[in-house]
Amino acid sequence: MNDNNCISIIAAILGSILGGGITGYFTLRGVKQAHQNDLEKQKKDRETLVRSLLQSLHDEIETLWETYMKGIGVKLEALSDNQPFLFYYPVTQEYFTVYTGNSFLIGQIDNNDLRKAIITTYTYARGLIDSYRFNNDLLQKYEYWFFLFQETKNPQHATNRDAYMDSLIKYAKDLKESHSELKEDANNVLRMLRKQGVLSERRQVT
Repeated sequence: MNDNNCISIIAAILGSILGGGITGYFTLRGVKQAHQNDLEKQKKDRETLVRSLLQSLHDEIETLWETYMKGIGVKLEALSDNQPFLFYYPVTQEYFTVYTGNSFLIGQIDNNDLRKAIITTYTYARGLIDSYRFNNDLLQKYEYWFFLFQETKNPQHATNRDAYMDSLIKYAKDLKESHSELKEDANNVLRMLRKQGVLSERRQVT
């Protein structure tokens, strides 16, 4: 093999290596860029999803609170001290469909204070519902003994009636306190959500 052939072979090998290296470099660069683009898209999709969740939570809290205050809420606020709350509040359904159905996304909210405020508000709301259920139960038992005494005039029935009336009076204070706590938290979380721009973002979309 003469020198020219050796040089040609070496040049071919070096060219192949260099060409493969360049191809590999640009292939790797392309893969990295595609991965980066995918990460950015995932981030934007996540931000859009969380933003939609915040808008929906705002609407759910606002609508439920307004509906509540147009009904039983205004009656409770008008109740004088040391008076029983003698109204039934039927609470038999799951009202918090947005929150419950998207609870797995709550942890995706980056704002720690907002995330905590949302969780606190819904926790207090569920607590208030439980309080109304308990008051409903007390009222039902009071009415049972009230009407039974009306029929029988049995003193023991009157004693039972009065005991449940005392319980209703005492529990009305707890009910009003739970209501006040939720009112404060609901208004606070609505303000925080509006500061996040959920209303202005909706206007831009429409």
